[in-house]
Amino acid sequence: MSGDGQGKDSPEHGTQPSSLEQAAIDAGVIPDVRNMNLSGAFERRSDLGEDRFCAVGNDEHGYQVGLLAVFGPDSKCEAMGSAERVGENVRITLDGKEKCTIVASFDGVELQFPGDLPQSCKSYCTARASLDGVSFYLVGEGDAVARSTRGREIENLCPGG
Repeated sequence: MSGDGQGKDSPEHGTQPSSLEQAAIDAGVIPDVRNMNLSGAFERRSDLGEDRFCAVGNDEHGYQVGLLAVFGPDSKCEAMGSAERVGENVRITLDGKEKCTIVASFDGVELQFPGDLPQSCKSYCTARASLDGVSFYLVGEGDAVARSTRGREIENLCPGG
């Protein structure tokens, strides 16, 4: 958010892009995050497994979210919660165990968690697993795609909306 009183962020509109960013948006090189919806399925594949994130809903009423971050066959983080967009950030609240609030960045393609999450977020993870610094890439847009996202212990990570 701007501290000078000019161009404050809002969940619906975000900040105004710089002239370079606007040129890239106009050329179709990068998406205009201000006009994107978080609803969809996100993934990231590695040698350790497939991480998944999903969001069902919209900017006006908020989102139901679910996530799975894997660190091999026995180590994982898995949770469901809610989210709201705030400009180019997404505020995710996991509250099934200890309350965990994550302010992730979203550029329209990648959802990136910060590397220094609260200790309470570890309650959603097995030993040697963490949500710190995980990221997910958009692989499908919309609630229908999000509802097909499966977890390990949580069969359907995004059932509602």
